[in-house]
Amino acid sequence: MITRDITEQVSYLQGLTEGLNINDGGPQGKIISGILDVLSEISANIKNLREDVFELSEYLDSIDEDLCQLQEAVMEDDDIDHIELECSNCQERLYFDADVLDDDDTIEIICPRCNEVVFVNDGSFDYDPCCIEDEILSEEKGGVNPSPS
Repeated sequence: MITRDITEQVSYLQGLTEGLNINDGGPQGKIISGILDVLSEISANIKNLREDVFELSEYLDSIDEDLCQLQEAVMEDDDIDHIELECSNCQERLYFDADVLDDDDTIEIICPRCNEVVFVNDGSFDYDPCCIEDEILSEEKGGVNPSPS
């Protein structure tokens, strides 16, 4: 682990200065002692930062799991028509309201993971609303997700 290596190296240098009898009273000794104190503090801060990053990573994973569960619960609602697509670039599952297909304004659906355009309702994607509804029904029975051509 990098943090342990840095801590061990700083400890080694501190021991070396003691072993070489570098005097804290002399100007060079004060500088070396000050540098070693700063290095020791930096090492401790790095260790704390690594621990914080690890905790944040675990917390983020927990939030991601909760979000996925919430997303699945929302998608199970049969009263709302949603389209489910899979990003061809990163395979992220995307859900959007089926009313987008009927919207007169140009709307792009962009993958939040890789920022790839997954769908545009301007006709550039070969989606037939009837086919999508058939594929949604097929998917509910175990079929395949629609994907852009």
